This record gives sequence, structure tokens and C-alpha cells, in this order.
Amino acid sequence: MALRRRHGGQRGALDFTALVDIALVLVVYFVLASQAAQSRDLPVSLPQAGTGVKPALGTLDLVIDAGGTMTLKGKPLELTDLAGVVKGQPKVTLLADKQAKHGRVIEVVDALRKLGVQEIYYATAAGVEEW
Repeated sequence: MALRRRHGGQRGALDFTALVDIALVLVVYFVLASQAAQSRDLPVSLPQAGTGVKPALGTLDLVIDAGGTMTLKGKPLELTDLAGVVKGQPKVTLLADKQAKHGRVIEVVDALRKLGVQEIYYATAAGVEEW
């Protein structure tokens, strides 16, 4: 009678396929989460719109908070300083708080148009779509 080994002569190799799959899922998750977090860092509450479009790449993001203060990359900006900032920028995205006064938004839009900005995008939060 011959005896058989119950376990093979080789030690079992670890299967790293599942570990690699989990690592890739985590990398994708954190990349997407960091991009979403950048837009949530804004001190504004955007109005909702179901028909909004994404702004073109390479736009300058100009923020108007609820009090009417205009900021660029977190630094306060006055209308008089706008000329130096938008020089050579054909596209601007305006991120105006939904509580900002309409008159202030129009002042900024008018100043941008006078400075030669060709395309002005108005940032909105995704609205609920009826179907």
C-alpha cells in the first residue's frame, strides 16, 4: 500500500490578485473623492439648475460669496484689480452664491465683458431632473 501525501510538495503561493484589485479600487476612490472635495471647499452655496453645462477647460474661477465679496483662489479681489487678473483670459467661470445680490453679479459680469472676456460660465449645482 502506497502512502500519498495529503499536501503537495510545494507550499501554497499567496494569491495577490484580490489585493491588487482592492488597491486599485481604493486609488480610484481617493482620486475621485479629492476632485469632489476641491469643489466643496468653496465658501458659496451654488444655485441649482437642471440644464447646466460644464465649463470649458482652462477657465479662471471667480467666486462671489453671499456678502458680495469677490475672491480668486481664496484671496479677496476688488473690481479695480480685476483688469490685472483677467488679462489674456478669454474664459471665466463665475461661482456666485445663490444669496449674492443680483446687482453685484451684474457689476462683475459687466466688468469682465469690458475687459474682453469672451466666455462667462455660471457655475450651478446639479438640479433634480424630472423624468
